[in-house]
Amino acid sequence: MHSYLRSIARQSLKSFFIPVLSLAALMLPLAAGGASIEYLVHISVDGLRPDAITALGPASAPNFYRLRTEGAFTDNARTDVDYTRTLPNHTTQLTGRGVSGASGHNYTSNVTPPPSLTIHSNKGTYVSSVFNVAHDNGLSTGLYASKDKFVIFDQSYGEQIDSYRYNANTGSLVSDYLAAMASNPFQYSMLHLRDPDSAGHASTWNLTPGSSYLNSVAAIDDILGDVLDTIESDTALFGSTAIILTSDHGGRLGMFGHDPAIDGENYTIPFYAWGSGVAAGVDLYSLNLLSRNDPGTAQPAYTDPNQPIRNGDAANLALDLLGLGPVPGSTINALQDLNVSVVPIPAAAYLFGSALGLLGWVRHRSA
Repeated sequence: MHSYLRSIARQSLKSFFIPVLSLAALMLPLAAGGASIEYLVHISVDGLRPDAITALGPASAPNFYRLRTEGAFTDNARTDVDYTRTLPNHTTQLTGRGVSGASGHNYTSNVTPPPSLTIHSNKGTYVSSVFNVAHDNGLSTGLYASKDKFVIFDQSYGEQIDSYRYNANTGSLVSDYLAAMASNPFQYSMLHLRDPDSAGHASTWNLTPGSSYLNSVAAIDDILGDVLDTIESDTALFGSTAIILTSDHGGRLGMFGHDPAIDGENYTIPFYAWGSGVAAGVDLYSLNLLSRNDPGTAQPAYTDPNQPIRNGDAANLALDLLGLGPVPGSTINALQDLNVSVVPIPAAAYLFGSALGLLGWVRHRSA
């Protein structure tokens, strides 16, 4: 009889905790403590393997580690399911759509486009982006890219991008970007940094200390330091700016490319969130137990009910932090349920107390 009651108790607990956790999810704020995010910096580090950061460590990558200790992050996010290439994945980051299928953005090219081509003409219908939503809500926008093929976004969303800049020299590009942010900051901006991808293609994604690839990631760390310094030295930006940092793909050790898309070294990428109200030093999967599932080494299909965190989450997370709704037609984080903050203490205490009360009742009934 006692074993039968314990079985019922376990089922009762399961039935109880699912709605309790669901309630907890509903009570999670987008920015804990009522913080207001007015400026969103979306950084995409091209070709960034997450283990390049941990290989460097906090001494050689102090600013990446600052984002990790002061923000929420994962080293096990995912690219698009079908493509581990630059333009398809950046289009995913900006539109909140996968590449393939009727609901995808369908932009598969990875070369500099002809002037007449847009993402819309390629698909045969208009494809909205984070630029549309930000612009339509009166926010200023910018795109600073270090690859000339990013002109596809200017050709597609030029009317919604207040400032588009291309410069293959990352140092000059970042200087121009930081000057713009200091004088008249964009409320949403994407900063694309090519260096790790260039090093990976030239000399492989080598994680040996002193390799060209690790040196390129360390150089990006210096850039992150400049971005953080700019934010913290500006009274308008300080306390009201959030950063989302991710990548378009990784790269295979000992190889010069990042295909095929089925290789875990290519589809495993980092995803960081930092800023006012973002949980500090917390793994993103632990903050999203109900909406995201750590995929281990797998690459789940978009039809899998257990979705990982993806670079495509960035568009709607950015809009969510800015207090705006999702990109029309988006399918990744369309519910804007990727949480980067923490459960408020009163709510957590209430839910925990309720759970303890039920547990005591079950123990009493099964005694």
